[in-house]
Amino acid sequence: MNSQEFKTNILSKRPRYANSRIPLIQALANKGSRSSEYSQFGPIYELYIYAMMIGIKNGSRLPLPSRNLTSDFLEIGKWKRESSLVDFLLMIILTKKDLLEFEWNDLEEMSDDQLNKVTANIITLMEEYANAGLEYLENLFENGELQNSHYMFIDLYNDL
Repeated sequence: MNSQEFKTNILSKRPRYANSRIPLIQALANKGSRSSEYSQFGPIYELYIYAMMIGIKNGSRLPLPSRNLTSDFLEIGKWKRESSLVDFLLMIILTKKDLLEFEWNDLEEMSDDQLNKVTANIITLMEEYANAGLEYLENLFENGELQNSHYMFIDLYNDL
């Protein structure tokens, strides 16, 4: 598998999120024309990305609950088409190679099963960072500590 095939494999994956986070997602993500008391993060995938960045900056990961308590998310390759944002996020995740348990030089020689394991580890890491970020946001939300502004994410990120 070459690097483009490896990337395509990653981009086709659908990370998961905990169903318990749905009320938070509905309150903070823009799902069409509904209004909210909060300046919304934008589409759900943007909230997921922001949550992942919060988890990364905090250095916190939180495993997802069992599969029957989670939902599939949009394929990574559809998050921001025509943008380098997904590439940037993948670069951040791929720098965590000690957590992903692989060496770059070994990728070309890996079997399909080994590459699928590496890809699964990448997705799991993304899910765990995003879940930790969503928990952080949820705690702020539930405690009335989430400041409503157009720069909510920037303010949150700077305060970490």
